[in-house]
Amino acid sequence: MSVLGQAAGLGLATGIRSMMGLRMLAASARSGAFDDRDSRLVRALRSRTALTVLNVLAAGELVVDKLPGIPSRLAPVPLGARLLLGALVGGAVGAYGANRRTCVAGALIGAAAAVTAAFAGNRARAWLQKRTKLADPIAALVEDGIAMSLGSATKPA
Repeated sequence: MSVLGQAAGLGLATGIRSMMGLRMLAASARSGAFDDRDSRLVRALRSRTALTVLNVLAAGELVVDKLPGIPSRLAPVPLGARLLLGALVGGAVGAYGANRRTCVAGALIGAAAAVTAAFAGNRARAWLQKRTKLADPIAALVEDGIAMSLGSATKPA
């Protein structure tokens, strides 16, 4: 898969679950996906501590998302966080490409994909609940599976 495809996939995962793309990127870095890169970001993501922290944050988000009273992902702060995290993961994967323009393109694609997935996930979850009468936590579990699948399928190897 091309680096821009990976940027899009990780951006989509980030839009659904904000920590998923970064967690997948850290797992890839830890397993050696970026061994020929020596940027600060890659060194940080490669650390056991970073992966542990991101695992805890991602797992926490999976739990918290099911609780009542959690603000919408479309509220300004959560949506802005998804946009920034999408740009970060997209740019990090894009940096693995041929040149600087690939890094910028990856960041833009990752950000756009994250925002798109945030809106699409919100609408799809509402539609799913309305059509099937599923309880919100069950619909959220479907989203969790989609986010994990997207992240796993598109993370750098």
